Amino acid sequence: MSGTPATVLWGYTKGSRGRLGSLMLLELLSNAAVLIQPLVASWVLDSLEADEELVTPVVLLAVVGVLGLVLATISHYLLGRLGEGMVLDVRRGLVRGLLHARVGDVTGRPVGDVLARVGSDTTLLRHTLSSALVHGAVAPLVLVAALALMASIDPVLLVVLLVVLVVTSIAEWFALKRMYEAAEHAQDRVAGMLTALQRTLIAFRTVKAFGTEDREERAVAEDARAAYRAGVRQAWLDALVQGISIGALEVMFLVVLGVGATRIVSGELQVSDLVAFLLYVTYLRDPVENGADAATSLSEGLAAVSRVQALHELPAEHEEPAGTLARHEEGGLRLDQLCYSHDREPVLRGVSLTAGRGLTVLVGPSGAGKTTVLGLIERFDDPDHGRILLDGADIRGLPRRELRRRLAYVEQEAPLLGETLREAVLYGAPDTAEQDLDEVLRAVALDEWISTLPEGLDTEIGERGARMSGGQRQRLAVARAVLRRAEVLLLDEATSQLDGRSEAQLLRALLDQARVRTVIAVSHRYSLAAHADHVVLLDQGQVLAVDTHEELLRAHPLYRALTNTSDDEVSWRCARAAAAGGDGKITGQ
Repeated sequence: MSGTPATVLWGYTKGSRGRLGSLMLLELLSNAAVLIQPLVASWVLDSLEADEELVTPVVLLAVVGVLGLVLATISHYLLGRLGEGMVLDVRRGLVRGLLHARVGDVTGRPVGDVLARVGSDTTLLRHTLSSALVHGAVAPLVLVAALALMASIDPVLLVVLLVVLVVTSIAEWFALKRMYEAAEHAQDRVAGMLTALQRTLIAFRTVKAFGTEDREERAVAEDARAAYRAGVRQAWLDALVQGISIGALEVMFLVVLGVGATRIVSGELQVSDLVAFLLYVTYLRDPVENGADAATSLSEGLAAVSRVQALHELPAEHEEPAGTLARHEEGGLRLDQLCYSHDREPVLRGVSLTAGRGLTVLVGPSGAGKTTVLGLIERFDDPDHGRILLDGADIRGLPRRELRRRLAYVEQEAPLLGETLREAVLYGAPDTAEQDLDEVLRAVALDEWISTLPEGLDTEIGERGARMSGGQRQRLAVARAVLRRAEVLLLDEATSQLDGRSEAQLLRALLDQARVRTVIAVSHRYSLAAHADHVVLLDQGQVLAVDTHEELLRAHPLYRALTNTSDDEVSWRCARAAAAGGDGKITGQ
């Protein structure tokens, strides 16, 4: 859906327009009951003055009043319900779009801003999509009907009324024009505050450890103050709009009362007619206020639409036609001259490697392109040049969903999804048999720890696995991947937070997996590389060498120097310099 915010807003009502039309009719009937009341009241006064019976007009006045009240109550409830339903559809569409969008387009956005757009911005749409649209459409009709009835009573008083109405409407229009800009600015500031707070909460332990609570408080407070200033400006403009509309009614009432009294004295107007006319002026408050409220809500809603639509327009991952990859005898994965750039900066430069059944370990400094290789295999993005072959066929010939069904991936942070341990470990394979689950948990050395928990696998893990240690999260993430029984297992620093004993246990599990499937692991732990069938040495987006750990130690001075240093940029430069000092050059494949 694309176009102006107003076009997009109207598009959100698709599927609900029939109900909107019915509610408009109900609202018109409710207002019609109100508009009849001044005429009936005039009838009561005329009957009183003529000494006629009052039962019929009084009963009719009561019936019309009760009917209007009942219809207004039903209309208000149904409008609220319809608004919630339409916002539900918008939110579901947003979530669907986010989950099917390209990885980089979503991860590149601040989480707090995304949450604000899905949460508070769509909440602003609720009133706009129901009450504002209905009242915005009905209010002018009610106003025209009221003016027509007032014209039938006394055209002179109507002219006086219209002069005041036109002047105040012009002032209100200018205020509404500024209202839209203020609403959009206020929503942006709230999103900025939520983003800052979300960033702080994610790194809460770090904030505590470095004693930077006051600094973070000041940063979030500054964003909160910006949101406050924007909100105050919006509140002022909102109050101005409401004040103009209410003040206009007060002025109209007083002017009509004064002119009407003069016309009664001159004999040009009856008292009952002036009372009916004044009642209409009073009843104009609702359509005028509804119209002003609808205009204000529409301004806020259009501002929200601009922000919400930015998420709606995130391009989805291109989905290829359904198909299957032909299986060849060679099997496994092959990367053929992969080149990839991010923000025009080269990340991979002609990377080629083959990974068949067994364990292949990617090593190298931070920024060498190791994680990028795994991301391209998962098709989180596509290479600028080159191919990735699975079982001898290009993976771009397979729908992403089918491809990822044949892959299992453990990312570096090892995030967990689900509320309990059981939900987390079965996330990718919910139909796993209990015996298979127990077997995998033993393989990753989690069974003893789980047995000590009072609720076992039904223990809650907390948000992002906060109640577990980093090593426990990593082992659970590996168990989750293993249970998928995928052809290829991709591990990104899956042992980085394990102690020696836990690492040895997990290594045995990975080697068992490598006997029956392709395992590709990114690691800075050379204990993993020592057991690999192949070690791929990457630096600056290029493959420098592919061999076993022992052969690289023997023949490649850079690898040998790297195994004796920690993985930071200074150490890596020292390792490169040490290797160059050994034979004057860096050897490649």
